[in-house]
Amino acid sequence: MRKLIYLCALVLTIVSCQQGKIKQMQATQDSLAQAAVEKDSAIVNFVSAMTAIQDNLDSIKQMEDIVRIESAKVSEGKPSDKDHILSDIEIIHQLMIENKELINKLQKQLGSSNAKVAQLQKAIVVLNRQIEQKDADIAELNTQVEQLHLDITGLNTRIDEMTAEGLRKDEVLQEKTSTIESQTIAINTAFYAFGSQKELIENDLVEKAGGFLGIGKSLKMKEDFNRAYFTEIDIREFSSLELHAKKAKLVTTHPAGSYHFEGEDVVESLVIDDPQEFWRTSKFLIVVVD
Repeated sequence: MRKLIYLCALVLTIVSCQQGKIKQMQATQDSLAQAAVEKDSAIVNFVSAMTAIQDNLDSIKQMEDIVRIESAKVSEGKPSDKDHILSDIEIIHQLMIENKELINKLQKQLGSSNAKVAQLQKAIVVLNRQIEQKDADIAELNTQVEQLHLDITGLNTRIDEMTAEGLRKDEVLQEKTSTIESQTIAINTAFYAFGSQKELIENDLVEKAGGFLGIGKSLKMKEDFNRAYFTEIDIREFSSLELHAKKAKLVTTHPAGSYHFEGEDVVESLVIDDPQEFWRTSKFLIVVVD
């Protein structure tokens, strides 16, 4: 009977020990499972964050290329908007901030997790280096844009000065051109009048002079003649004067051979053969007709 009791007690003791070991093994298994879950979760989060960071880095590279292209346009003298360039740089800056926040989040998750993944830690170190390099690139890009702005400002100042100088030269040229045109017009301007002796005298164009005792007087142009009675012409376009008179004679002096009268029974017109020679001695022409 005692042996049976002892045997039962021994069995109970063994069973109790085994149950304790089983519970301990279950706890260990649960702990390992939890660690595996945490590790998997950390890996999933890491991969997700890595993807987002890489996408941002790709976007930053594209934006940097755009900024450099726009800056190159300005340096080549092509129109570009500085505000647009600075806006692109601000987008790059915001993407960099987002990358840094993602990396900080990853570091905190790995620090608090039981899953110590060495490769993830190394990858974060590499990402941090990339971010630092991008910070340096962006700083250099900002410097280039600001320098470009200074160059553009200086160029605009020079252009303004050149424009002002050009305008001044244009004004001088216009003044000279106007003076030349005025002189040309004056050189080529002449005046003519014709009529009977009585008509010319009454309108203060001519007067009788010379002769002896009132005999042999001839007509001459008055010194204070009436300019209003004359017709103004351009000698480059004036080649003849229609007269239709029985007789015609020049009162003013003009070189012989530079003109002739046309008509047989009547004088039809005065024809100027050599305008430069004809008007050389006088820019006023008076013809007396009968």
